[in-house]
Amino acid sequence: MDNWNTAHLAQIRNFRLKSTILILLTLLFVGCTPRESPTPLLATIIAAFDMGGGGAGFAATIYAQEVGSGKTFHSFYPAGSHGGVVLPTSPPIVFTVEAPGTYVFYARLINEPDSYHFGATGCLVATDCPTSDLLAVDVEPGGTYNVYIGDRSAQIPIEDKPVTVPWHR
Repeated sequence: MDNWNTAHLAQIRNFRLKSTILILLTLLFVGCTPRESPTPLLATIIAAFDMGGGGAGFAATIYAQEVGSGKTFHSFYPAGSHGGVVLPTSPPIVFTVEAPGTYVFYARLINEPDSYHFGATGCLVATDCPTSDLLAVDVEPGGTYNVYIGDRSAQIPIEDKPVTVPWHR
């Protein structure tokens, strides 16, 4: 009887060891299998940038920043504003952002990114605006949105951080 118990206990230990190894290997391989990332849904932004009378051919970076997450998209705006975004001198640029989301828009000049920035506040260049708060736009997948950036008095947010400067819808 003593030999039977010893042999039986050895089989139980062997079974437990094999089961544990099998479970660990399964977890290891399941955790390492590549998973497809969902394709983000997109919205199209058509951004016009107007520096007013101070164009002088400066190039800029145009930013779209989601107010809650801070996720930031940007696109290059070539030189040629020369006082307005009138075609064909300075055509608007087209880029995409992930949707749905609520975005604010702004621009920084390439030559002086800390000194010269402009926001999309809903105000035209050289007008007396009731507010310099950024105007946020709710974008939906597949939508196309026109944005006008030209307010030099707007505060701009820190890239890739939730927006804390004044904004409204």
